[in-house]
Amino acid sequence: MREPRRARYLAPATGDDTDVVIETAIETLASLRGFHWQSDAATRLHLLTSLMAETERRLPRAVADARDQDCSWAQIGDLLGTTRASAQQRYRGLTAINRTPLNPD
Repeated sequence: MREPRRARYLAPATGDDTDVVIETAIETLASLRGFHWQSDAATRLHLLTSLMAETERRLPRAVADARDQDCSWAQIGDLLGTTRASAQQRYRGLTAINRTPLNPD
């Protein structure tokens, strides 16, 4: 049985807003690491892949938090730009260990 179409589909997107954020992140990371020659292609590649690696490191926690907020695997798959099955296969085992700790009130 097919799951009904979700009302809010938000696939990954790029555009001017994303470009500004990434450029700012590259410049900031270069400054923090003491690189003064960020226009050098190898340095820029290093900075960009560093940002990608950090993003990949954070995804399991983001997925776990989305599951805690009752997002379905289909919704998570949509947000990741993949299928429900692919998202579930990749992150199911990681969600339990990557939960954001609750702040006791």
